Amino acid sequence: MDIIDFHVHAGSFPLLRDDIQGLLTNFPFETDVDVKEVFSNPVFLKAYLQKLGVKRAVVLAECGPGTNYSIDSKLIAEFCKADPFFIPFGNINPNHHESPVDEWKKGRELGIKGYKFYPADHDFDPFIDSMWEVYGLCERAGQPIMFHTGLTGQRDASQRFIRPSELRSLVEKYPDLRVVFAHGGKPNWYTEALEMATQYENVFLDTALVPPADVVDWIKYSPTIQNKVLFGSDLPVSGGYSKLLEKYQASELTEAAREAIFFGNASRLLSIELNEVAEQVAKRA
Repeated sequence: MDIIDFHVHAGSFPLLRDDIQGLLTNFPFETDVDVKEVFSNPVFLKAYLQKLGVKRAVVLAECGPGTNYSIDSKLIAEFCKADPFFIPFGNINPNHHESPVDEWKKGRELGIKGYKFYPADHDFDPFIDSMWEVYGLCERAGQPIMFHTGLTGQRDASQRFIRPSELRSLVEKYPDLRVVFAHGGKPNWYTEALEMATQYENVFLDTALVPPADVVDWIKYSPTIQNKVLFGSDLPVSGGYSKLLEKYQASELTEAAREAIFFGNASRLLSIELNEVAEQVAKRA
């Protein structure tokens, strides 16, 4: 099964705060895998994912207190090193970056392909004027954006701006901006997320830390939603990748739903084709 993983974390493990280090090592990995190496080294991360069927991976920046502000857009761009296997998504934190717009411009020069925002973990209002300007820039540049939705596990998180419905004004103001609700509002706001993804063409959900049985329930609730769901592992928080895939294989998802969720939907959203990937990799060989 071909996979585009829309939700992968990477950086430098020693620079993380202690509770985040604990979060990343909480669930076991395969016996021959060192999670710290997978998180910190692009060669190890790529090899680990490729052997399990991953064709592309969206790698997320997170410049906030939990990472000691170490995983910024520049670090992720350097981590990905223009390798077409990786798709670098940056991060803008208005509590840390003096000018969100200038930070967006820097990311554009670095080759950032999209953004993930963490209002709860970084304790900011996503509707301040400078962030509205950033969303408009992302729409015009064709950059997808992601928001953490649902409860967050960081110890100092504000737990504000975590409900999908709070983002309604954003998706309505920018109808051509592709907005991904990471975690699908887990665990309390699945219904809000599903209703918005059904109502708005530009809204998608990812499956990061969502049990496969719940993804099955999403499709039972709204059958067409299978075309709006993106597989995201939340590696390395997810624990061993092979066990996660086994859970999906054992689920009631149809073959058509698996193909859409694991590859087709993300391929369309990111305009990715497998032959394009193969040609780019061949050029680098």
